[in-house]
Amino acid sequence: MNIRFVISWLVSAVIMYSAFYCWHAILSNDFYKIQYPKGIFLILAALVYTVISFVLAKIFDYKPIRKKIKNLFLRAIVLGSLLGLLLFSISIVLGIGFSASYSIQIFVLDALWQLFEQILGCFVIALTHVFIFIPEFEEERA
Repeated sequence: MNIRFVISWLVSAVIMYSAFYCWHAILSNDFYKIQYPKGIFLILAALVYTVISFVLAKIFDYKPIRKKIKNLFLRAIVLGSLLGLLLFSISIVLGIGFSASYSIQIFVLDALWQLFEQILGCFVIALTHVFIFIPEFEEERA
């Protein structure tokens, strides 16, 4: 692991967790529906976003993907969208969510927000690649 990976992983996790918190605690006020201690929920959510960010950071720098999509920001959009859609699909199939009944508007809005969270996290990873230059790592990648 190099410093660029660690920074992109952790900053991305914080940004995605913050976006998650803003959506569910402030904008949609979903947290009142939680049936167990909110502290436990928030700690588990932080761990989940740390894992999601780790996966994003790993696949962002995966050599076949890097060769296929050379533009960092296009890669961020593609990977963030794919992972966001995957995570939203898994949560819907497993019934993980705050609402017992979804209207189509809420369903689409939640899906778009999930995509936004993961694209935002991937953009942080892309920006880290722009601003943190590691010469020996760059030579190794060529």
